[in-house]
Amino acid sequence: MRRAVFLLLAWLSLTAGDFTGYMKFYAHQSLVSPYGFSRFGSRFQLNMKKSTQRIDFFSSIDFDLRAGHLSERGLRIYPVEAYITFHWKAADLRLGRQFVFWGKTDWINPTDNITPWDYTNITAEIEDYRLAVDAAKLDLYFGDSSLELVLVPFFRPNHLGMEVPGAREEIPEQKPENWQEGLRFSSEVKGLNFSLSYWSGFDLHPSVVPDPSTHALVMKHPRQQVFGADFDYAIGSFVLKGEGAYFLTGDSEGTDPFTKNPYIHYVLALEWAATPNLTADLQFIEKRVLKWHEGLMSPFEEKTSRSASLVLTYKKEGYWKFQLISVYNFRDGDYFLLPIFTYQFADGVNIYLGATVFHGAPETPFGRLEDSSRVFLEVKYSF
Repeated sequence: MRRAVFLLLAWLSLTAGDFTGYMKFYAHQSLVSPYGFSRFGSRFQLNMKKSTQRIDFFSSIDFDLRAGHLSERGLRIYPVEAYITFHWKAADLRLGRQFVFWGKTDWINPTDNITPWDYTNITAEIEDYRLAVDAAKLDLYFGDSSLELVLVPFFRPNHLGMEVPGAREEIPEQKPENWQEGLRFSSEVKGLNFSLSYWSGFDLHPSVVPDPSTHALVMKHPRQQVFGADFDYAIGSFVLKGEGAYFLTGDSEGTDPFTKNPYIHYVLALEWAATPNLTADLQFIEKRVLKWHEGLMSPFEEKTSRSASLVLTYKKEGYWKFQLISVYNFRDGDYFLLPIFTYQFADGVNIYLGATVFHGAPETPFGRLEDSSRVFLEVKYSF
């Protein structure tokens, strides 16, 4: 792997591409006893972009030098993204490792089921907590509309950073019948932006079920079909947004207690630009399980769950920015907080100070991640 990376860098040095990147120091300290550093180290990222008349090449490689326990210490070299994009008059084709994001609401996106999350590394920048996938993506353009086709041959799950005692994780076998695919149609009508989508893939979040042959616990990623839609519409200083999806699982009749029932998941949001510097985005989220049969349901399922999220952003252009992201589940009272303060120390130099806080009872969605709570300091120089 390292030899391949160094050969790639040698080739890049002989090409006339555009180079950008950053150097970052990071220190993440746990908020849970014994309060040690969960991450401590430095990262160098090198980005290369080269364009011809109809082809773009892009690669982003991280050199991560981490201190800590012996199992974590040392240098890791890995690609963040690496893809080739072909351009035609009314189409783009992108091949390789890339981020594919669907949806218009903030933070909670029912239609965003392609790119997994790294919940153990939620910080100030999206590339730290989202994991790019190896995919083929074709975008077709006609007028004010577009059609996006996505194929993901290799499944990559969410990284939760938690263990279920005695359970093993079972990843879908990499074979053609397990390929994931979907499409999204996007358009605009009189200021209303909307999209309709379909995705056939595996649940990024595992389900813990017993193995029928051994009775041991298994963390499985069952296949599901997702039929989604989203929209946004601006009215003065307000933007009304919505996003929802119907999830068709393997238990279409709701009679298997070890398989998720079909369900709907939607978000309604109102974003308000209160001043040129202050914005607020309030969201209501509901998940409703269908085909509910008392006595046949998994103990981890709720018939209806509701939550709310609030994103506040205040910025003083060219100096500093403060952002607070919060999610609260009404029934169980568990919550997630992500406050981030960003200070521009000098041209190209940013300082990030923030915290990732998960809290709740051990069986709740955010309570299960409480051990991942931490504060973080990052200093980044971009070039």
